[in-house]
Amino acid sequence: MATYENLQLDHYYLIRETEGAEITLTQVVLETAKSLLLLHIDEVETTAWKKKDDFVFEIVEELTQEQVDEYEDLFEDDDEDWNFNEIGFGDDDDDEEDEEEEDETIK
Repeated sequence: MATYENLQLDHYYLIRETEGAEITLTQVVLETAKSLLLLHIDEVETTAWKKKDDFVFEIVEELTQEQVDEYEDLFEDDDEDWNFNEIGFGDDDDDEEDEEEEDETIK
């Protein structure tokens, strides 16, 4: 059975951590002498520390850089669609103008 030590820093893998678990896209983002920090990429990205000698049920495959780029391109357009300033979030200037208008209305 494979261990987390088989995973390399900055590489992406499809892994199944336990029998019957979903396959997840995982990147090793930090390595210490005895542990790895993994980034699990799913609907929500999460991180988890794993000891290098802990068992992983299955390393399905390592992704090539081309596959990683292709995966990121799938979601790049979605990220660009969300500009919070365009929909009124994160623009502090508008908040100040709104407050000034409210103050003038009250007077």
